[in-house]
Amino acid sequence: MVNYNGIVVSIKRAPDPRNNLYTIASTRVINAKSSVLMELCDSVEVDVEDGAITGARILEKSTEEGALARINELSAGLRIGVNAKKAVGAYAGRQYGEALGRMEKPLEKAAAAFAGAYISGAPIIVRFHHDGDGSSGAVSIYRALSKIAESLMEGQRGVSWVMHKGVEYDRESFYSDTLEFRNYESVCKPVVLITDFGTAPGSEAQIAALSESARLIMLDHHPVYDGFPKEKAASYINPWDYGSDTNFTAGLLASIFAEFIYTVDTEDMKAASLISDFSSFGDRSSKEGMRDAVILDYLTNISGRADSSIQKLTPSYIESILMNREKADEVFYTASSAMDEMLDLGVKKAESYNCSSGITAFVLDFGTMPRASSGYPLPGRYSSRLQERLEGMNGKRTVTILYYSGYVTMRVSKEVSKNVGILKMIDEIVESSDYAESGGGHNEAASIKVSREHSKDVVDLVLTKLGASL
Repeated sequence: MVNYNGIVVSIKRAPDPRNNLYTIASTRVINAKSSVLMELCDSVEVDVEDGAITGARILEKSTEEGALARINELSAGLRIGVNAKKAVGAYAGRQYGEALGRMEKPLEKAAAAFAGAYISGAPIIVRFHHDGDGSSGAVSIYRALSKIAESLMEGQRGVSWVMHKGVEYDRESFYSDTLEFRNYESVCKPVVLITDFGTAPGSEAQIAALSESARLIMLDHHPVYDGFPKEKAASYINPWDYGSDTNFTAGLLASIFAEFIYTVDTEDMKAASLISDFSSFGDRSSKEGMRDAVILDYLTNISGRADSSIQKLTPSYIESILMNREKADEVFYTASSAMDEMLDLGVKKAESYNCSSGITAFVLDFGTMPRASSGYPLPGRYSSRLQERLEGMNGKRTVTILYYSGYVTMRVSKEVSKNVGILKMIDEIVESSDYAESGGGHNEAASIKVSREHSKDVVDLVLTKLGASL
């Protein structure tokens, strides 16, 4: 048993107050229930054994300033500024090194705020996009927080991990997050961290509303359009604002963010992110990177389905697969076999169109594919792999178009992406067509949400703009 003097910095209230979860900042951070009822900012003396409070005495009332000072003392021990300089220096010679150097200060500020909130016991919700890029960043952040918990904490510190299937921080997500906050009292604001999505018109109202009650940290890499209210987020960090582009993936960004928080190895997740998102920074000759990318893509694709054994995918579950060679082999084999089968068939079924400027467009109705309803591969990931396969066969002036269930998704060879300009094309189609509702992405990969019964009509509009003869 160890005796601690500390300050109550957070309370997660339960229907029965005897089940309240207290966070007490002392020389370590205690996260535990107590039979003695406490209030925020109480100075207390507690006896702790095996992560549980076995005895507690309220000494006096502290102040919020005193509580924050204690949290800052603990946060200072993480040496985030030193970690940041070390990380930035390590990447100085890489393709993205200069852009990262320009991001150092905002990343350091966001990392310090995030780590402080974690230490304080304030509610934290991490929303990551449902693909290899988003999940790789979540795993890296999970590793950093696990190291903090291991070195600094007694008891279990909870974080909500949400795999997010849309491109917007929508109203439902906002209501879910703010509802969770109501269970807490904390000297630090609640935190929502969003990675690999959210830079979209449908996020704007929720971002503005959330900023009133919580700290929002956004780590994204999709193009930033004019008028997006990034200033509403406490920290909005996107490589496009620092001289880079979408090739600087969200998983890479979130992994470096994790390294700022704590010295932790994220090389495998950075490699998987770059490969999974088809970044020009990725090393596709790396067998381990390719393997991890396939595993992440597969797990994020199948989770949450009624017929899946994985109903809620978390970074801890992903780690349990990655760290178990036998389980990882099984997932990799299953995913690779399914993808290869679908790619072979897709090459045969895709219709080709000769377009202007020597471009060839391949069109595939994904709904006719035998695994279209199986959950893996999802159309977006499949279209990227099919594009890769078709480029290998047809050359670097290739466009791949899939349509399915109310969406048209496009992939464009990097060599012709600027000339094709699919983002501008999508804007024009959405503006002029009654069938196209919205769209977005980047110049090598983008999608349009359409009326289901008119998906092929929108495909024909895309082909016409590419200069195809229909």
